[in-house]
Amino acid sequence: IEEGLSKILSYFKKVWFRASDVRTDEYSSLDGAPEREINPMLGFHGIRFSLKNPEILKAELEAMKRVALANPDKKIGIMFPQVILIEEVREAKKYFNEFKLDNMEFGVMIETPAAVQIIEDICEEVDFVSFGTNDLTQYTLAVDRNNEDVKYLYNELHPAIFNQIEKVIDACNNKSVETSICGQAGSKKEMAEFLFKKGIKSISVNADAAYDISVLIKELEDNYVEPEKPAPEIEKVVEHKSVEVEEEKIDKDFPEEKEEEEIVEEEVE
Repeated sequence: IEEGLSKILSYFKKVWFRASDVRTDEYSSLDGAPEREINPMLGFHGIRFSLKNPEILKAELEAMKRVALANPDKKIGIMFPQVILIEEVREAKKYFNEFKLDNMEFGVMIETPAAVQIIEDICEEVDFVSFGTNDLTQYTLAVDRNNEDVKYLYNELHPAIFNQIEKVIDACNNKSVETSICGQAGSKKEMAEFLFKKGIKSISVNADAAYDISVLIKELEDNYVEPEKPAPEIEKVVEHKSVEVEEEKIDKDFPEEKEEEEIVEEEVE
């Protein structure tokens, strides 16, 4: 792990890597692999696997720490997939903190509708999040993308996907949590433009789409206009003036009452 991370980091200033996501359908042919599950996508993998196998998780974190020590001028982050509970995030963070250095970051992948719904809580615990759009689409639409009978229903541009991504980006931007995306969706121009306008920090794309998406993002950046922020102090002044006008109107409409109030005030004095 250390050797592999070092090679990748040598080309970049910052790298995020995913913690073990060992599904039984992907590694069933390897020696020592667990028996294949009936439904591997909903089974024992991702963060739930890491927390049940702390020795593997600690080995990954130790490798990460060594790479971070050897590259103090660069940043390296670990992200945990298949999150559905804030308790999982907090427990994983406890392990992370045992190895943490200043140039190490902690994050999660947003791949489940459950993670979307608890994003405000997640933002309190992480430095960054990354959308796993392949799995998020599959879980949200209840479509197995590898099943020939239903894969025609698989659509990363479904309105439900856009709505979930928008919710997460808004929450993260409010909490200064960095956002990114992986999977196939970022390679589509409609999604890339949507992500840019919503304020995502980075987009990963397929190699064959890299040029076209880069051109699109450059065009969007060149034509981007910073939205005007409201001026709350002006609103307060307007509100204050309206109160003064209302008081003047009352004085004119009911002069007798005003005179009586002044007489009462004098007697009290």
